[in-house]
Amino acid sequence: MKCALGIRTTEIEAYCALVTGGPTSAQGAADRLGKSRPTAQRLLQSLVEKGLAVREERLIGLGGYQYIYRAVPPERMRVAIEETLRQWYERMISELEGLPEKLEEIGKSCLDRYGQQRVR
Repeated sequence: MKCALGIRTTEIEAYCALVTGGPTSAQGAADRLGKSRPTAQRLLQSLVEKGLAVREERLIGLGGYQYIYRAVPPERMRVAIEETLRQWYERMISELEGLPEKLEEIGKSCLDRYGQQRVR
């Protein structure tokens, strides 16, 4: 999952805390994760940027507001991983189709550069 989505272990932990504990503020996430509030804030913002969480504004008191973070459903994450893997697979198949020619080209380049010496 880390490789397919390009996320760190701490981001996975933050996502799982949102999934199991439900929507929360940065301070709530910090408490759940045992991290400082600024660290939790950065983790949550990273999840939002990667499409794994959404940030909602909640009005509080006399005109103030608080951000609440909610995890996207795990099914949506699964679909995102599948799409990433599909794209990677298509790129690899495309690379493999031209592999014999690329190897021949690299071999010729080496021979041109280093001469046609034979290993004895």
